[in-house]
Amino acid sequence: MRVYGDSESIINQREFLTKYVKSQNNWELIDTYIDDGFTGTNFNRPDFIRMKKDIEAGKINLIITKDLSRLGRDYIETGYYLEKYFPKKRVRYIAVNDGIDTFEKNNGNNDMGAFKSVVNDMYAKDISKKVRTAKKTKAEKGEFIGAFAPYGYKKDPNDITKLVIDDEVADVVRYIFSEYNKGNGLSFIARRLNERKIECPSIYKQRTCKFHCKTLTGLWGHETIKSILTNRVYIGELIQRKGEMVSYKVKKYISLPESEHTIKKNAHEPIISEEEFNLAQDMLKLKNHRSHSKQTKEHLLSGLLYCPRCGNKYRYQKQPGLKDDMVAICSMYNRYGKEYCARVAIKESILDKAVKDDLKAMAKEKVNNQKLISLEEVNNIRKDKAKLNKSKFDFERRIAQIDRIIKASYEDKVNGILTVEEFIKITDEYKKEKQELKVKVNELEKNISTYKETKEDELARIIKDITDFDNINKETIVSLINRIEIIDSEIIKIYYKFSE
Repeated sequence: MRVYGDSESIINQREFLTKYVKSQNNWELIDTYIDDGFTGTNFNRPDFIRMKKDIEAGKINLIITKDLSRLGRDYIETGYYLEKYFPKKRVRYIAVNDGIDTFEKNNGNNDMGAFKSVVNDMYAKDISKKVRTAKKTKAEKGEFIGAFAPYGYKKDPNDITKLVIDDEVADVVRYIFSEYNKGNGLSFIARRLNERKIECPSIYKQRTCKFHCKTLTGLWGHETIKSILTNRVYIGELIQRKGEMVSYKVKKYISLPESEHTIKKNAHEPIISEEEFNLAQDMLKLKNHRSHSKQTKEHLLSGLLYCPRCGNKYRYQKQPGLKDDMVAICSMYNRYGKEYCARVAIKESILDKAVKDDLKAMAKEKVNNQKLISLEEVNNIRKDKAKLNKSKFDFERRIAQIDRIIKASYEDKVNGILTVEEFIKITDEYKKEKQELKVKVNELEKNISTYKETKEDELARIIKDITDFDNINKETIVSLINRIEIIDSEIIKIYYKFSE
């Protein structure tokens, strides 16, 4: 048996459910799942995932929550677990306060589970709107609403909506502006900071607050320097609400247009003067103009070249004495110097010729259509096709669920539980959703029927292009090669997608 809880009133919920379990005969409490600080609209919660693993391992056959909202607030996902996942795994689910018990066939509360899930979902949506409104109001008042203070500042211990200068690193910000305004470049400044062993912003933030650092190198880079040089927070301005999540369910961050940004001047003490900041912007515009005025070239192998020593990508750059050719060089070495990686460079013309010759030789002498359309590619086709089938199944399951909800709503209208107006409002929304899902199902059915043939035809075309010695272009290269490692100035290693 399994007990599950989330972040609201955790102690009380645990005590309540523990007593409930102990009051039953022959029930064994295996474990308690608690996802503190995670929203119920998110089913990727750590302990929820741990619970699923134990279900798969056959360790539990009963899950109990205080009420249905403790399982989740997304009515689609909650419905999936109640109607499909738990029954499939032969797991009994009980929501004590809601009277739901999935093993009781004649339990009327089970039929109301779908409605309760919708209500819980609407509650989560309402909370999300209120939080957004509150944040917008605070931002308009000039209060800081971010989770972490910008580098160079910290939250006022007496008022976390205000920023105060962080004396530990403020001089680093001043140094960056001073050096750039003297004419030193972004990479030069980054290299000097790394030589002085000064922590980059993400490492410093991880050390001083609850922040999980995702940096791979832990070093200063020119993009970090540029982001500091262009941030108006250092002249006392707060520019907030630059973006937001798509919705309370879709946790994808999208940028908002500048017209919707919330700007507050003189919100806090500046680290640098406005004159210094404007000078830096003028210099950045001048350098950007110069770089964009140069004729750009699309490189055949860009994005595929890797350094086997440090794992970073290779970049192309001009070299003195080479007019029409460029060299590929390790980006780690190029940015940070020989202390972090070796200088192993190779001419672009040599690289391109080596890869093309290898493809042609392989296609001409060793490869035919049947070999190239390998087990790996066939498996990929099957996996992609399976994903389409799963999406189709999920949509069809949802359509069936909507039919049940509409039927139950009609019965509630007949029994006087719902008014005619309430019934029409509920069913109109569901009918609209059902129609949209039917369109998606039809589209998926067309894609499924043609997917395999389309993919195999595409591969056959790529093979023909190579064997005919034509059209070995960027698209062809990306289709056939995973990565290329630069071993030294004369040796490369090619990893093909169809290689066993």
